[in-house]
Amino acid sequence: MKRLRNWMLAATLICGASMFTSCSNNDNPAPFNGGMAMIVKDGNMEYFQQIEASFRSECRQKGILAEYFSTHSEFGYEEQIEAVKELERRAKGGLKGIIYAPCKGQNGETADAEVAALAKELNIPVIIIDSHVNANSPLTGCPFIGTDSKTSGKLMAEKVTENKIAAFTLKNTPGLERAEAFKELKPDTEIFDVTADELKDAVEAVLDQYDTFVIFNGSATNAVLGLLKEKNKSVYTFDVYESSLKELVDENTCLKGIMAQNSFEMSTKAVNAVLNNDKNDQLITPIYITKDNLTDPSVKPFLDFYQR
Repeated sequence: MKRLRNWMLAATLICGASMFTSCSNNDNPAPFNGGMAMIVKDGNMEYFQQIEASFRSECRQKGILAEYFSTHSEFGYEEQIEAVKELERRAKGGLKGIIYAPCKGQNGETADAEVAALAKELNIPVIIIDSHVNANSPLTGCPFIGTDSKTSGKLMAEKVTENKIAAFTLKNTPGLERAEAFKELKPDTEIFDVTADELKDAVEAVLDQYDTFVIFNGSATNAVLGLLKEKNKSVYTFDVYESSLKELVDENTCLKGIMAQNSFEMSTKAVNAVLNNDKNDQLITPIYITKDNLTDPSVKPFLDFYQR
């Protein structure tokens, strides 16, 4: 598989004067009919790169100008505020709506108020994706499109045939929710709640005690997959990244399955929710990927993304 980084580099160069990555989908062959904005967090994450690719593709098919903004870290809420200011400057060109994945600062600060104010000024809808806003946010009540972490954990538990399992989660909400739901169906599972820096040592400490390992945070899998493969362990993980998908294609892999958030469907549904001014939340069913279902249509977008 070929790693795709050139388009990210180009975006950074083109928009290098900004604090955030922001480029229009100006290769759209159809006439533009107003624009649509997406403001997300941590554009370095492959997960959000998948969402961006789907957003741009869906807008292109519908003849809509795609305005995309991402931050450089998980906590770059100030960059999201700058993105809103940029959108406000372009508002005269017309904006159909905003798709927003909230980014929180170290003390819980967000750009929610700025997003809400712009949407009110322009009388356009806001669709929240991936992460919920706080209960007291001015965007409370906006439709949410995302993955139910608890459902993902239960679905993974149904796929794992073994019972004696060592499971590792980083100290964040999605991983903890997945782990809790997984253990409800697999009560003999030992859950290890660790930081990213502690993960490798924690796995090494129980290598001889378990043959099956579940990693509830996909981004953490790379740190221990080589070790687990060397010891011939069975491994299950969450989310789809290039390295883990490549392992599934490898016939000798120890990686048995990936429970993937359907980032492509999430983005497509968000675009349609803006256009239809939907009012209801939508939870996206995750996809379970194994080396035996790589030809399934639902898996194809992930393969296409990494093979471009």
